[in-house]
Amino acid sequence: MNTIESLINSLIWGSKETKEKSAIELARIGEPAIDPLLSLLSHEDDSVRTLTALTLCDIGDGRLLDQFISFLNDKSFKLRKKAIEAIGKIGDPKAIDYLIGLLKDRDVHIRLSAVDALIKIGNSSIEKLLNAIKDESEVVRESAAYALGKIMDAETIPRLLPLLSDKNIYVRMAAAQAIGCKGAIAIKILVALLKDKNEAVREASTYALGEIGDKKTVPYIIEMLSDRDPFVKISAARALGKIGDERAVEPLIKLTNDKNMFVRMAAARALGKIGDERAVGPLLKLISEENAFVSMSAANALKELKENVFAHLLQSLTDTNPIVRKSAARALGKIGDERAIIPLILTLWDENEEVTSSVVEALYAIDVYWYARDEIRQYIPYFSEALKKGGKHVKISIIDILEKICQIGLENEEIEGILKDYIKDEDKNVRQNAALALEKIRKKEK
Repeated sequence: MNTIESLINSLIWGSKETKEKSAIELARIGEPAIDPLLSLLSHEDDSVRTLTALTLCDIGDGRLLDQFISFLNDKSFKLRKKAIEAIGKIGDPKAIDYLIGLLKDRDVHIRLSAVDALIKIGNSSIEKLLNAIKDESEVVRESAAYALGKIMDAETIPRLLPLLSDKNIYVRMAAAQAIGCKGAIAIKILVALLKDKNEAVREASTYALGEIGDKKTVPYIIEMLSDRDPFVKISAARALGKIGDERAVEPLIKLTNDKNMFVRMAAARALGKIGDERAVGPLLKLISEENAFVSMSAANALKELKENVFAHLLQSLTDTNPIVRKSAARALGKIGDERAIIPLILTLWDENEEVTSSVVEALYAIDVYWYARDEIRQYIPYFSEALKKGGKHVKISIIDILEKICQIGLENEEIEGILKDYIKDEDKNVRQNAALALEKIRKKEK
């Protein structure tokens, strides 16, 4: 019995593992195994038929194109995907219409495989794809635009322009990305479209210029930061952040005051990517916003800036403006650098209650158990001073800190002496918290 015949028998009668090993070996043998495998496509065992078909796809012989096309309607997802890959490898234009039809498939993986196959077939697919961008299905339009971006030439760009005003944002972005793939050739067209009356066209064109990333386009994109449409502004901020030109810093700083929260978020992200120190102050201001999304965007942007920004934040803890001190504390908490713990402890002296509250929040944000560190013991006098100067909420926070320090066995007697002064505080909540802390400390001592 020859090798191929033996492998065929193993594929039919072997265990699951043996069948799979036989299929791999038959695919390695290639063309001589094709005819024996074709005879199994009508086998009564469905698993044998499917494994045979998969093996033929792995061989990928061009003479089997019609067979692979027939597999596109199979119930097996794995076989359909493998057939598409084989068709793409063969690269015969005969299969284009079938692949275009798969752009409507409900399974995203099948659609993506069809797109890849059309890209591999190349220029022969362009006309069919240009027809597909007019399809009523937004999924087909998006997929076709993406494929065109990989294979079309400069002369095809004008025919893709209508998609920049498509009602679906994903189609618009796919078209913008496709045009952007053409680089310098597309710049002149896209810059002209920045003046278009349709805001969707302006948004997509700005996005595409960001994808191209040519610094010569920066002045044109900066102009779009003043557009009346917020989505155009967001697209422009994203593009400028991606290009990373410092000329955009001041215009983006102005954008951090925009009334639209999503625009402010986009401006913060762009400033973080550019990494210019001029952005530190405006980002600190955004961190102080009540809106958590804006605040977090600003904090993430600060993380992307250079190392000396950390020193800038530490210095800001002593600024004469309490708003700046508060913002710096919040920023340090969100950045999470442990080196900030001691400077923050020292800021508990701050006479502004909001600043001190932000400092306490920042300490816990950096390390939930920061008070358990060995070096904390020497700063107990600072906690005592903060109790004297702080308001109600600060006092409650400091009492909690001191009680936690005692719980880990540090300086119980000294802390008890500090807390005794506050069981007679004028504020009821402060008195109650001081009394409760002392009770917990004394229970632990017993």
